[in-house]
Amino acid sequence: MQGVATRIKRATITALIFFGVVLTNTSVANPYTPKSDDEVVAKWKVLNDSPNVKFDQISLAQISDFIEQGQYPGEADYRYGRAKAWLQAKLNNANSDEQTFYLYARVLQHQHQFDEAIIALQRSISLDPTAVNSWLLKANIHLVQGDIISARNACLALIGKADILLISACALEVAAQNGKLAESYQELSRLHTLYSPTNEQENQWIVQILADMALRQGEAEEALVHLQQIDLNIAPVSLLALWADVHMSLNKYDQVIDKIGSIVNLYPIKDDALLLRLAKAEKRLGTSVEWQKSFAQRVELREQRQDSLHASDLAQYYLYVDVQPKKALYWAKLNWQVAKQITDRTLLEQSRKLLTQSQQDKKTL
Repeated sequence: MQGVATRIKRATITALIFFGVVLTNTSVANPYTPKSDDEVVAKWKVLNDSPNVKFDQISLAQISDFIEQGQYPGEADYRYGRAKAWLQAKLNNANSDEQTFYLYARVLQHQHQFDEAIIALQRSISLDPTAVNSWLLKANIHLVQGDIISARNACLALIGKADILLISACALEVAAQNGKLAESYQELSRLHTLYSPTNEQENQWIVQILADMALRQGEAEEALVHLQQIDLNIAPVSLLALWADVHMSLNKYDQVIDKIGSIVNLYPIKDDALLLRLAKAEKRLGTSVEWQKSFAQRVELREQRQDSLHASDLAQYYLYVDVQPKKALYWAKLNWQVAKQITDRTLLEQSRKLLTQSQQDKKTL
């Protein structure tokens, strides 16, 4: 077994050197947090108005579980703010461990406070250099910021700390953002088939990366095959948004309305990313304006607050739903200030192109 392990490690290093490195958008992709094989993938809790748990009575395990649920529909707004307050109270304790800083970084990442999140992760890693979750999240944030070298280095730091599939997924996602999309997709597909992860959460994370890579290559049917492995009823918002994007690229707008609409309607709090896709699908169908009106109200609120956290969603809204080139470019530029992945660059370029075309059309009138 030791010889096999050595060969795997060497193969991993070779692959990482060749591909350079990865993690997905997504705007909507959240980093995978690997845990034990018997972990429950998702649990649904009823929100209530019971008194808050006192800061000194809640454990890190409880906070971790609380944050984990924040990635599911209708949960983010309720959970991340409260978790941040709990964690800030614990960070005042001189004995804060690596997990405290890691969880705090997850909250900061969600709020697009990327520089602050990196600082928290560096503290986490300094306390425990083998903290796999912290290295993965660090790679993800650097990638979102467009810092390919730092993202690559974070992935390479996983060698000897994580299994080959996890390391390769991290590395190949970085490589895909650095001009090697097709090669990275083929290699990750091969490794995913070869190692067949038994951990459901790890598998979900890699499936999301594969589907995103396929879609970016214009292979929506392949992306759909990957996503068929996912139970949408227990999928996080990022995966649901990707599922909607894949179906819209195949002109299956009615399926987006039916499936995503039914999920969104289950919860009193509606996620911007899902409302946006429902509005886009509805606009293309041209049969009603229910979702467009709903998201328009959300857009008005975001604009009043100058809410840069949702800049990408607003730019897409003014590109594809309520077409207003100047506003689309404004929000695309605001988004580009903090997020610099390929999809963010494409959004910026499309907004500029739309404004230029609009100005040219006015001149010809």
